[in-house]
Amino acid sequence: MCIGLAAAGCKSNKHEDAKWLAPPKTFDPKGAELTFNEKNLEVFNSMSPDERAAHFETLKSTPGSFKGQATFRRQEELADTMDDRVYGRFDVWATVPDPVFLEITIEYHLFSETQLISGLATGTHIEFTGTPVELVFLDQAKPRKMEIKVKADAINVLKD
Repeated sequence: MCIGLAAAGCKSNKHEDAKWLAPPKTFDPKGAELTFNEKNLEVFNSMSPDERAAHFETLKSTPGSFKGQATFRRQEELADTMDDRVYGRFDVWATVPDPVFLEITIEYHLFSETQLISGLATGTHIEFTGTPVELVFLDQAKPRKMEIKVKADAINVLKD
């Protein structure tokens, strides 16, 4: 009988999500003015493969043309012998936690020669600008996925 009371006393049916875990109000990868927000990704998705390639080449040829938001995952310093070292010494991995359009998810690699951020916790919401250098769009996969490499000019923590 004592064991039943102890177990019942420890169990709680009321769990609220911690407010400090909620994203800042400025984090809006679907609706903010970003390169691949929901509206722009819908247009990109409806393009033919050749049209997509031409659109991405236009973005690549315009320095600083790319803007995005994501959640920070990790940062690595790349060795000189690594393939992606041509884009920068530091590689910040970031993902958009929910699909932006339909089921399309986005993963970013943000490269820079200097360390643009440090000391961030995994899951920190960031915004960045830069020049895209490579795009892999797995449009036949389920769910579909975009992997975008960007030479970052700036990476900032989003705040309310």
